[in-house]
Amino acid sequence: MKMKKYLIIFGALALVACNNTKQAEERGREAANRENEIRERAIDSMETVNENRRQHHAANTSYQSTDNNSSSNSNNNNTTEPAKKKGMNNKTKGALIGAGSGIVGGALTGAAVSKDKDKGKGALIGGAVGGAVGTGVGYGIGANEDKKAKAKQDSINKSK
Repeated sequence: MKMKKYLIIFGALALVACNNTKQAEERGREAANRENEIRERAIDSMETVNENRRQHHAANTSYQSTDNNSSSNSNNNNTTEPAKKKGMNNKTKGALIGAGSGIVGGALTGAAVSKDKDKGKGALIGGAVGGAVGTGVGYGIGANEDKKAKAKQDSINKSK
């Protein structure tokens, strides 16, 4: 008798499980269709933006070429400067790199130099001092690199 109950329960669960599998597959297909629609919309909007950029660039290029033709300048160079990359400048990069290496180096040095009881305190003080010094040095190096890059760009602009 117990075995019949278990078979009936198992059969009912199997039937329900099969039904849920079909519903899950259908939900999965619907989700995939929604994702595809979203991707298609994103691609369409990117194509629209790119087309607008091409038209804007073509309009600017034709305007520049008419200006160049009307002027007495014999240098007919229609190249445009590449867009400046967005991101951190060299000062910020240098400061971050200097701070990281200063903290690590200062903490190691502070721990090595301090007495046995005060190794943790020495590491903290060394890390703080090393971080401050490293930040300053890194910032200075980055500022120098920025200055060199600006001078190079200025000389390129003057030669045009």
